[in-house]
Amino acid sequence: MTRVITATVLSTFLVVSTAAAQTPAAPAPSTPAPAAQAPAAVPNPGPFPADARIAFVNLQAVVQNSQLGRAGQERIKALSDKQNTEIGAKNKELQTLQQEIQSGSSVLAAAVLAQKTADADRRGRELQFLQEQAQVDLSALQNELLEDFGEKVLPIVEQIRAERNLWAVFTTGDGSGLAAINGALEISAEVVRRLDAAK
Repeated sequence: MTRVITATVLSTFLVVSTAAAQTPAAPAPSTPAPAAQAPAAVPNPGPFPADARIAFVNLQAVVQNSQLGRAGQERIKALSDKQNTEIGAKNKELQTLQQEIQSGSSVLAAAVLAQKTADADRRGRELQFLQEQAQVDLSALQNELLEDFGEKVLPIVEQIRAERNLWAVFTTGDGSGLAAINGALEISAEVVRRLDAAK
């Protein structure tokens, strides 16, 4: 059970984190940033049934609504923004050099043209390496945050399970395969409350 919850926590946080910080190959044109995504609502339809033996937690809602989850998303966004700025600058340098080569192909000396072409090839490889390294760094940060999130959330879920004498706690959200549940069995708000209180 713990392994399943751990895998679900990790995959949920990874999905949320990845969605929050995608590193594009080329910089997007300057447009105003979209409004921040509102945290997912944590439903609270009533008191938890005293005779319940199962509960449900929406880990995506826990990530989006908890201070720990939001702090992790902010760290991922900050790293992604920094990487996008660096990649954008390198990409602009490469485009400028390629334009110089294209516009000067008929007027530049062969040696100068060959040098600029070699420089463009080198910068292209540097840009590709920078993009690959950005993905590695982003994945490393996501893994670090996932581990930290799992270490803090799973004991809270287990504590709630033990306190309420539950047989199991299932995850809800995207891809959970659940068609319908009694909303009173949802413990996400309690997990968020305890997680934030533990800080």
